Amino acid sequence: MRFYSEDVSHKPDINDPQLLNAFKDLIAESWDEIPDSVVYDVKEALSKNTEDKAGNEIVANVFRAAEAVEEFSGIITTLRMTIDDSVGMSGEDVKPLPDHIKNAIHTIFDRYSTYLNSFGPDETYLRKKVETELGTKLIHLKMRCSGLGAEWGKVTVLGTSGLAGSYVEQRA
Repeated sequence: MRFYSEDVSHKPDINDPQLLNAFKDLIAESWDEIPDSVVYDVKEALSKNTEDKAGNEIVANVFRAAEAVEEFSGIITTLRMTIDDSVGMSGEDVKPLPDHIKNAIHTIFDRYSTYLNSFGPDETYLRKKVETELGTKLIHLKMRCSGLGAEWGKVTVLGTSGLAGSYVEQRA
């Protein structure tokens, strides 16, 4: 007998309560702009001396990922705003994208794919969080461009199976 949830990755084992709270805070927050209170709590938890070295490393990895996603989200948003400015408020000035913007879009997609593939099998929870955070922004970018390659079909915001967090829900 095999259960449906047998292959589902669960949160990692963190024994230190302060590290666990920092981990939960990071995963629960949006990484568009991480609140200062969360950053403070995470840094405080990471700076204290603890027996849970594995938990400390897990929280440090999640925090590094959150900071990277926060910066990358800003780049994607800036590019999206540049495209919006070039086509006008209601799309009245639609024209082919300049080469530098096309190159930027392809570079963003390549870096996104490389970053997602860098997560190991024991970091599925982190991969899903990054995919959810960045996938939404990339889909908004994708909606403004035509002629993108088939690889853009792999961009998803599905963190779970079903419609929770899906493209349909994000557009609603």
